Amino acid sequence: MLTWIHQIFGAPSDKHHAIGRRALFNLIIHNRDTPYFLERSIERWYVVDPPRALESYFEVVTKVLNEQPDYPLAFWRISAALLFTLGNEKSEIRMKSAKLLRLLEQRQQKNSKIQDFDISISDRTTAVYKLAQFEVSKRLASQHTELAFFIFSQFSVHFKAMLPDSQRNMIAAILPWIQVIELQVELNGRPTAQSYMLLANLIEITTTASGALHNEIQALWQALATGPHAGNVQLILDFVITLCLDRREQSFVAYAKQIIVYLSTTPAGQKVVEFLLLQITSRNMVQKQQEPKVLPPDNLGLPYVADLSEALPIGSKQVRALILVFLHPLMMIARIFFGTTLDDFPSGSYGFSNEA
Repeated sequence: MLTWIHQIFGAPSDKHHAIGRRALFNLIIHNRDTPYFLERSIERWYVVDPPRALESYFEVVTKVLNEQPDYPLAFWRISAALLFTLGNEKSEIRMKSAKLLRLLEQRQQKNSKIQDFDISISDRTTAVYKLAQFEVSKRLASQHTELAFFIFSQFSVHFKAMLPDSQRNMIAAILPWIQVIELQVELNGRPTAQSYMLLANLIEITTTASGALHNEIQALWQALATGPHAGNVQLILDFVITLCLDRREQSFVAYAKQIIVYLSTTPAGQKVVEFLLLQITSRNMVQKQQEPKVLPPDNLGLPYVADLSEALPIGSKQVRALILVFLHPLMMIARIFFGTTLDDFPSGSYGFSNEA
């Protein structure tokens, strides 16, 4: 049924779209015990083509949620989609998105006062309504911090399938949620399920789009490092270095160095250098066969957790003396940003003495 409706929405005829919208609306409201139909219609907002099909899916979903206040749907799922459509080029879609966001938040008995941005959201100037999208997302993130992992995971589902312009639009909506996230570890020192998801998904996004969206990907890592939770930088570095030691894959080492450079340009840059120096030990200089330390935990119902074996396939080029790979960027970071060299650190503090 959904396939038939999707084919109708691909037609240019107004009559066909009207038939499809009526069919989809009836399918959703008469199957309340099967939220898949509504959820699938929302998923179409992210990657639907042609654009007119988006308008039909959008119209049906907004009508259902306006008329059915108790329809079973997670707030984070629809909020993520509406934040994304706030960056749509059509003013009507943006305004309806903002209006529905306000209504749904009222049902949550919270108020982020996003009506403050109505004028900017309706503006035809791209820079104006894109800034409004960011500010609305920022307001919601501050009021609903407990949803940050779910919002980010939901965005990650569709990122790889998008064109660069849509990816850029999504990153604008993601950034404020990244800034409020606190990464955490289990008692065994490994990331919690939610923290693992965020780091794994962010690495996948980096491998997918860092070429075309270098500045935007840099902003994501820096947002995670410069938020109110100072411990995030340490956990990021632990995760990235451990992943390098586990996999020793040359292609990932290149991404890891890129991430480290991103972090080094934040206020925590000096700590990044010190952390890397502490990793230069004799046991990290040679390749050893060992069980992987970074293991994906249960996803706790999160929409998407990246499979790093697919995002970072192991090839034929493996790095043996892995930590040596980081020495050159480490020297550059220390010299450029801090005016220091390895000689400025206490001898022996990073695994070597001056006599070695």
